Amino acid sequence: MFSNSTVPASTALRNPRRRQRTGSDDSVAVRQLPKRLKRSSLTTETFQPLNQSVNGHLYNHESSPAANGHLRDPGSQSPAGGENTSLAIRNRNSRKPERERRSNRGDGSIELTKNDTYAVNRLATTPVQFQEQGNLGKWHGNFAPSLGYAVATTQTQAFIWRYKQASNATASSKPIVVQLLHVANSSEDPLPLGVLIPSSPEPGLLIIMPVSGKVSYWDSLSSAASVDRGRQRQQATQGFVTGLAAGENISEITEAEPQGFLLTCTSGKIVHLTIADVQGKASIGTQILRNGGAEVGGIFGSLRNVFGGGGWLRDVVAVKAGHLLHKAQRDCIVGTTKGLLQVWDMNWNGAHSLKYEVDAKSQLLKSIQDTGTFPRDSDNQFLKVLDLAFLPAVVTGQEVTSSMASSATRLLVLTVMSGANTTRYNLHVVNITRGEIDVPVVHPITCYRSHLATGTAPKPQLLVPDPGQIAYVVFETSVVLVSLEEIEESPDSQLQTEARRVPDPFQDVLDLRKDKGYAIVGCAADAMEKDHSGSACTIMIRGYGVIRVSVASVEEGLTSADRTALTAETKLEQAVFYGSQQSLLDMSGRPEMQFATEDVRDAALRISRSITSSSSKHLSTAGPSMEQHLQKRATALAELIKHLRKHCHPLDHVTRWKLLWEAEKMAAARAIWRVYNDAVSHTHEGEKILLYELVECISENDKTENRPEHHETDHVRHWLIKDVWRLEFVVPWAFKALDTLHRWSIEDGQPMSSAYRARLISQAYDLQLMALETAYSFRQSNASLYGFNEDAMFEGLLQRDYQEYDGMPQPWTSSNIVCEAVQTLAEYFQTFASDLSPNSSDEEGVGPSPELLLKIAEKNARLIDSICKTHIERFQFLQASDQVRTRKLGQDLEKHFSDPRKALLKGLAEMGQLLAAIELGEKYRDMDALAEVLESEIQVSQEELSDLVKAGENSEEVRMKIATCEGFVDEYFDKYGTAWANAYFARFVAQNRISSLLTHGRKQRRHLTAFLRNHPECNNFSWINEVSVEGKYAAAADGLNSAQKQADTLWAKKIQVSISKLATMAAVSLQQKEADDVKPFFHATDGRLEVLSVQEQLHDYLKPTIRRALNDTPAATEVVMEQYGKRFVKGKPALRGAMKLHVARLVEDKVLDAEDLADMITFMDEDGLDPDSDFAIRRFMIALQVVRLHADSTGDLARKELLERIIWRRCIIQDDWPSINRTELKDETQVENEAGATALFKTLREGFKSGFWDQNPPPNPSTLRGIGTTVSSLRTSSRYSDATDNALSVIAKDLEIEDTALRTCIEEGRLEEWWKGIVDAAQSSVRNEADRNGEEESKRVEAEQNSREKKSKDDRAAWGVDGMEKNNAAAGRSRLEMDEEGDVVMG
Repeated sequence: MFSNSTVPASTALRNPRRRQRTGSDDSVAVRQLPKRLKRSSLTTETFQPLNQSVNGHLYNHESSPAANGHLRDPGSQSPAGGENTSLAIRNRNSRKPERERRSNRGDGSIELTKNDTYAVNRLATTPVQFQEQGNLGKWHGNFAPSLGYAVATTQTQAFIWRYKQASNATASSKPIVVQLLHVANSSEDPLPLGVLIPSSPEPGLLIIMPVSGKVSYWDSLSSAASVDRGRQRQQATQGFVTGLAAGENISEITEAEPQGFLLTCTSGKIVHLTIADVQGKASIGTQILRNGGAEVGGIFGSLRNVFGGGGWLRDVVAVKAGHLLHKAQRDCIVGTTKGLLQVWDMNWNGAHSLKYEVDAKSQLLKSIQDTGTFPRDSDNQFLKVLDLAFLPAVVTGQEVTSSMASSATRLLVLTVMSGANTTRYNLHVVNITRGEIDVPVVHPITCYRSHLATGTAPKPQLLVPDPGQIAYVVFETSVVLVSLEEIEESPDSQLQTEARRVPDPFQDVLDLRKDKGYAIVGCAADAMEKDHSGSACTIMIRGYGVIRVSVASVEEGLTSADRTALTAETKLEQAVFYGSQQSLLDMSGRPEMQFATEDVRDAALRISRSITSSSSKHLSTAGPSMEQHLQKRATALAELIKHLRKHCHPLDHVTRWKLLWEAEKMAAARAIWRVYNDAVSHTHEGEKILLYELVECISENDKTENRPEHHETDHVRHWLIKDVWRLEFVVPWAFKALDTLHRWSIEDGQPMSSAYRARLISQAYDLQLMALETAYSFRQSNASLYGFNEDAMFEGLLQRDYQEYDGMPQPWTSSNIVCEAVQTLAEYFQTFASDLSPNSSDEEGVGPSPELLLKIAEKNARLIDSICKTHIERFQFLQASDQVRTRKLGQDLEKHFSDPRKALLKGLAEMGQLLAAIELGEKYRDMDALAEVLESEIQVSQEELSDLVKAGENSEEVRMKIATCEGFVDEYFDKYGTAWANAYFARFVAQNRISSLLTHGRKQRRHLTAFLRNHPECNNFSWINEVSVEGKYAAAADGLNSAQKQADTLWAKKIQVSISKLATMAAVSLQQKEADDVKPFFHATDGRLEVLSVQEQLHDYLKPTIRRALNDTPAATEVVMEQYGKRFVKGKPALRGAMKLHVARLVEDKVLDAEDLADMITFMDEDGLDPDSDFAIRRFMIALQVVRLHADSTGDLARKELLERIIWRRCIIQDDWPSINRTELKDETQVENEAGATALFKTLREGFKSGFWDQNPPPNPSTLRGIGTTVSSLRTSSRYSDATDNALSVIAKDLEIEDTALRTCIEEGRLEEWWKGIVDAAQSSVRNEADRNGEEESKRVEAEQNSREKKSKDDRAAWGVDGMEKNNAAAGRSRLEMDEEGDVVMG
């Protein structure tokens, strides 16, 4: 083929008109060979061509070779294939079943990665020795896509195997091993080039030694694989490439026709090689193509100007055989790195001509400039052509006229713009028409910008399989996929273009892992089967095997614009689902394909949700093993976060929290499945399993419903597949389902037995524990994986004051419904257990076994632990909020949770889990709960001990329990210090066990004293410890002084004030306090005692009235108000209300504040009092004294002055001064008596009598006007500083009524004129009374003296005192002296 008549017989091709032998006996495979030479693995089926449905690509004639140098078998041949993976010969006439001819369906290949655009599979037919990673020696690979075979060559051997396999073949192929006839002189020499040649009935093999140029050709693989070296050499057709210069090697072989090849040498020389003569006899012939034509005529004999200047082009980068224009004509193109393109017309009859020669460099550069991606440092950039390929006649989305009907040559050219720091690759669509070049389309490769490898690295290869929608750029360790589809013109596309929102075309890179030493050693374009649209390429990788990259065509109904650039979600899915399942592809991503952080974040969350809901297309939703299914999903979530943390921009902590929560839900789902599976295997017949019932009870809004029409009947498995992301609903429903089943059984009249109920409770515990324990454990162990500080967490709980709380959503483990549910279940079982008697049983006589109850009790301890975690997490989350209301809610929750936690721990101890309760109390440092548990246990045990001792039974165990608890108590003082002491001693105080506290606490004297001093509520008895234990009288006095301020009852306050005074006196005597320092204290204390004495007097005065109510406080209050509060406070709501409160406190013998006491005294009606009683006479004076004493202790003069003036005003208006002022027809005595009976006169008289007015002179009535009648005037007193204006306005109105009454007294009663007279009369009355009292006292004294003298005389006379005095004088004794009172004066 493609040879002329001048070709010698040794180099001519087979006569095409020669009749082909059809008999099977003509085949080399069935020659009668000696028995010892037959190979059992080779049969007539071994080399049966593949089905025509998988023919090679890019051809327009059924029997033509393919473009771009790839062979295409004649249409009469079918691709090699077979059921067996070993190379076994079968009958060519036999027809393989349809299911076996679908070679890409169930062919045993391993899926390495896949997305909506392409898939990568490792072919299972690769021989084992080529799949081993350790086999990284030098070898070269080549494919024959039309035959379905691959060939790999080393320096000494060639391996051939069928890489396209039948659908049911899963094992790797057993290769044919061919020992090469010629061996390289050095291991560093280039590897031999091997090509498989279509032949009937089996492929032939061509081997070329690049350095020596020696050629070996076998027309059948069975001949090449002969184990007999002599016979192998005999059956080979040998030759050599002539004209190779020293140091010149053959670098590439291009398949130009079925039995013709173009060899490219390192010098740029091109050699045409044939393997048959014109009669079809095997013969090696070569021609060196020169400037002036070939040395010998041949198909390239007429080539001219290929190597201008009389030499060869040393920068030839590609030699490609183009499309077959018609049966006798085809194009061939030669390209150089500098952009020179030559299109040659080669004819069947040997006439060859240079059609066009164009320099495309300038056009290629301009096309790059037009894209706007031209490098800024273009002056330092160099354009280089790397490879080219013929485009198919028709490309989807383009209007291209078939090359068969026009003279246009359509190419795709791969170029690189490289500089010192930048490398940019581009794909140019080049049209050459009648010597004119046009570059209408440029596809910048944006996903790959690695520097081009230098040295001995293979050059990049460009593959464009049919139908030309995708281009594959194959580098040594990478494969770039670039979409060649153009967006079809439409109104939408025009709008997108104008808005600059045209989607980027699809591009992606498949990188080999660099740490494995993988390298691509061969590749070929491949075609999809007839029932699959799209394109593919097959790649041979050293140390791994053969992979197939297949790209699906655009689906029907979609446009080319729908296949746009890959998204972050697609790349993440590939890394998640395929990254860890294969060792070939590097899923870390490239710097050229970085996505925005927001896109990565959203993609990660969508993928995570698709995994937990099994909505990802990469996950199956059915299978025999649920455990494996859940494990696969958990692994995918782990791979997701690993990839994100290692290869993506750092994610915000909120996103990482969400991803972590999804992952921990998956881990919890696995744990739930295990306990469910165990429950199924141990459930009695007729009993229900809680999880199954639970899933049915969940609202349809909170789960994915089964589809009965799809035969989905297993609720639990369906829920685990679809609804793991909603795991938080299981926790509350664990109790709800349990309670619902119990309630239904009662409504049905068949209450469930306690044993059955206990088993359901146990299952409910399992569900909640597996959900929460697993979640917290997973969170803690994977905190660093998700980018959180492990030190910031304790058992899965994020500690306080960490930034991770900022903006964090509510954790699912501590939602309000979860917190309530776990607490309710724990309390439910404790109540259930407490209701069971030791030997309880149901009507059937069957109760829960002790083992089961013990098991649930142990679970109860674990559940309480989870309860504490959920509540702590919740209130810490709330307290971290930036909203005041939310923070307050968190603080309240923390405060109120201590009581239920204490109750749960106490209940746990009562269930026999004392040590567990103590352990939990220690874990959460709940000192109150520990004190409650230990003291309760000690008290109960002591009572039990007492009963055992009385009964004479063994009490050793109880004694040991008491000793153990007391040991914990003593240990905690050293372990926890003040925190424990406060909680432990506070329990004694709360139970009012003061004596036990002071006695028991002496063992911990230091802690007890500190506790008592730091707790003011203990001041009323802490003085006992200070005096009896510490000997600190000063501290006792201070404590009592503080206690009396809080005392509520009159007697307690009086006692505390008195003892405080005594303790202070003792402290002074012991020099614990200085005498001068305590003088103000003594003065204030005496004042307090006087005020308390006044309240006692008032209480004693009211006691007869109070007794009439028979100790009924409300009734007594009403009785007192009825008698003493009818007139003065009438019409004064504020004052009446205050008086009623004061009366109630007096009735209950509670302490009144000094000012309230003064108010109470002045509120009382005059006509209700006994006018002759000392209290009635002195009450206003007493009120003023109380105010003065209070002011002395506080120093608030403004407060004292306001109240004093109000008291004076009330004193004045107690009497009817206008009536007193009417003196007509009244004698002197009557007027004096009326004036002397007034409260004003009595008060003035008492003041002059006691000298009170010496420091506080009585005010003139006119100065009392307007006192307290406005809010502002009331504000001058600190007494009303906290009152609202509304409250003060009511008081001011009441006081204004008093002021009106005073005005009446002054105006109508002429009180101003009476005032001086009343004051003088009061002074005169006091003086007159003093004079009378003095005279009476003198008379009394004189009378008493006279009486004593008379009695003395009488005594002397009766006893002979005169004689005795004489005797005493004689004896020298001193005479007894007697004083005026008659007592003996000693000494």
